Amino acid sequence: MKKNFVLFFILAVILFCGYFLFLGSYPLLDVDETRYVDMARSMLKSGNFLTLYLNGDYFFEKPPLYFWIECFAFKIFDGTNELTARLPIVLLSLLPLGLLFSICKKVKDIKYAFITCAVLLTSLEYILITKIAILDSVLTSLVSSAVLCYFYTFFTENKNKKYFWCLTYIFTGLAVMAKGIPGLVIPAGTIAVSTIIFKTYRETFKYALAGIILFLIIVLPWHILMLKTYPGLFFEEYIYKHHILRFLGSDVIHRSQPWYFYLLTLLWGLFPHIFVFLPKFFAGIVKKIKTRNINFNFNQAGSLEKFLILNMITVLVSLLFFSSSGAKLITYILPVYPFFAAIIANMWLKYIDNDNKTVKISLIILNTILLTSAFVMCFAKFVLPSYVYKDFLPVQIISLILIVPFTILNLCLIAKNKKFENFISTVIFISLLSGCLTPFIYKFDYSFGQNDLMKFARFAKENNYTISTYKTGKKYSLLYYSGLNRIEFQIDDDLNRLDKELDKENHLVITRNKELENLPVKVKIKGTKYSVVEK
Repeated sequence: MKKNFVLFFILAVILFCGYFLFLGSYPLLDVDETRYVDMARSMLKSGNFLTLYLNGDYFFEKPPLYFWIECFAFKIFDGTNELTARLPIVLLSLLPLGLLFSICKKVKDIKYAFITCAVLLTSLEYILITKIAILDSVLTSLVSSAVLCYFYTFFTENKNKKYFWCLTYIFTGLAVMAKGIPGLVIPAGTIAVSTIIFKTYRETFKYALAGIILFLIIVLPWHILMLKTYPGLFFEEYIYKHHILRFLGSDVIHRSQPWYFYLLTLLWGLFPHIFVFLPKFFAGIVKKIKTRNINFNFNQAGSLEKFLILNMITVLVSLLFFSSSGAKLITYILPVYPFFAAIIANMWLKYIDNDNKTVKISLIILNTILLTSAFVMCFAKFVLPSYVYKDFLPVQIISLILIVPFTILNLCLIAKNKKFENFISTVIFISLLSGCLTPFIYKFDYSFGQNDLMKFARFAKENNYTISTYKTGKKYSLLYYSGLNRIEFQIDDDLNRLDKELDKENHLVITRNKELENLPVKVKIKGTKYSVVEK
């Protein structure tokens, strides 16, 4: 009992340090965070909770669930700010975490459940992205919950199966209302493949009708209403452009990447646990080839083996779907992490229970790399411009304070063969590093241009100015931090149009500094990357 309390306490520390610490202490990020939060704020202000608007125009790119969640948080906390925008997204991520812990405990034990949740919470991409107020975090929570409820149907009593099947379809419907087709494809693909592999046709079809009805009750009303209200426009924008064309090609958002893009993403996204996954993964392949033991009877698999197979199926379905899409962003792959965590946790557990020299060497390499990076970081002053180094200095100091002692501790624990203690030290280190560094990393990132935009936006708000831009791209931090209903983003090089904007009274025109030499303007307010200009 005492040991279980300690494990729960460590998870609580990881959650607090990695996800809640300083959550509202840094500004919203361009482009998606400022864009979506401003849309939610506008929705609450207008009282129109059905039609989405961005910068005064119709927005049919996404369904509305994320924006409803944000509006609810703004209403409950009586305000719109960085904390109230991010907090509901982080809280929602606790839902699949609870399901994951519960099912891992059921198929193995509490130690495996603890390791799985700790791996998930400290995987680099997951810990960085899920505390940002974007749609992908909401999609990940709901898709993961849907799939984990489906997994539960394999391990619960017959009398309870119907409840988990219903929850599977309910969460799938909510996932679709969060981000459209991806919310359906991953759960449906996992169910289809698993049904074939485990030959559970009868059970799958038994609950299909009731489940589909629940799914449609959640998904259809808003979609039908939009099709009725904006028949041609909604179909063309939402269904054809942002679902069909966006999947088939990258021209919609211009994010073309090779098919192996997500494999490369996972190499850093699963850090630091990739140093356990890769040696165990390749060792397993070599062992299968040497023993020629490739055949496997799925129906005779034990609970843990069956659970791991289900997670592998979900990982492969997700990777195939997202890799097949013409448009790729690193955030799209987030739903794969809970299922990778279950697989990697089993590898950690095997290493902890049975010594493995390959994994041990890999972990020594990991900590050596971290210690070397701390040493290299000491020389940042000599390679970064002074104005950049000023913002980088807190990152350097915190990194050195955390990296050096923890890596030395980890190397000592590895030398003494304290493998479980090494795991605990690693996950606490990552959560502390992320929680303490995140505000400073983003503030460092703002120094490359967003600081200028936020300063100009606040200046406009204080002086009741309107704003337009010339060839800056669509920077929604200007919209959010100015509080304006609309900003004119000029993306072409029409100088006559720019001239008209410059003639407006109480108006700021913003452009990139590299455009200044080619424009008949003078600088009114100079920034690092952007400037306010006038005739």
